[in-house]
Amino acid sequence: MIEPEVAGAALVAQIREARPSEGSAVVWRLGQSGLLVRFPSATVLVDPYLSNHCEAVRGEPFDHRRLTRAPLDPVDLDRLDLVICSHDHLDHLDPPTIRSLAKQSPDAMIAAPRSCAELISELGWAPERIMSCDDGTIAKVAGLQLRSFAVPHDEFDEATLGHPYLGWFVGDGKVTLAHLGDARSHPRIVSALASASVDLLAVPINGSSPERAAMGFAGNMNAEEAVRLAQSSAVRLTLPMHYDMFAQNIDPDALGRFEAAAGAADVPVVTLPVGRAFTVEEAGA
Repeated sequence: MIEPEVAGAALVAQIREARPSEGSAVVWRLGQSGLLVRFPSATVLVDPYLSNHCEAVRGEPFDHRRLTRAPLDPVDLDRLDLVICSHDHLDHLDPPTIRSLAKQSPDAMIAAPRSCAELISELGWAPERIMSCDDGTIAKVAGLQLRSFAVPHDEFDEATLGHPYLGWFVGDGKVTLAHLGDARSHPRIVSALASASVDLLAVPINGSSPERAAMGFAGNMNAEEAVRLAQSSAVRLTLPMHYDMFAQNIDPDALGRFEAAAGAADVPVVTLPVGRAFTVEEAGA
């Protein structure tokens, strides 16, 4: 079991006491694709997987025991302004976590693909708190700008309810985060990233394999593809994710390969242990 660097009450206190200055934001990685971001005006939670729900509901031949311990209990997250879920896979839209957040942060909004709205409603979120998004959705919430864009996982799926897999820009006009959820490498993502000045790009690196595909796991970009995406998109800093949760759906060498590829390409990156705070600053700060 990978232990968080900071966890429990200590992490909750750190989040509550953080006071990012104008032109900065504080980021904590929570494992898998989960990030918590404190802007000066708002607190955002993206793709939180803070339970053991996957293990509880997915039987053999799947093994969804956590490799990384959850750094906090969602019942302690009572001051959120925005929750983002990139798609409806259980490690990104985690029912026990999302249900708790509906109660503990009653003023928060939640943004997700349209196809997720019914499930989110069943988890206790009132309709007026649910932002149903699609490719190109633009919104303002809690003083932040939010924009979603379609990503492929494995393909650009589109149904009557729109694109089920989305990437996200969220920022306060000074610092902008881009979060890709689950995504393959694709020129459309490069184009989307080129449309914004991105201070921190959160990108999956677990890749894919024929064995995982045969089990039904949709693939993501691998370590080298993630570095090439960052390089071609000219983002300021790249954070790898989605490499530390389920033994059946990771590449155990992904993080080392990502760091090696980034070093060889002179691509600025940051790797965060779960629970460690990192401050992102706007360009020129």
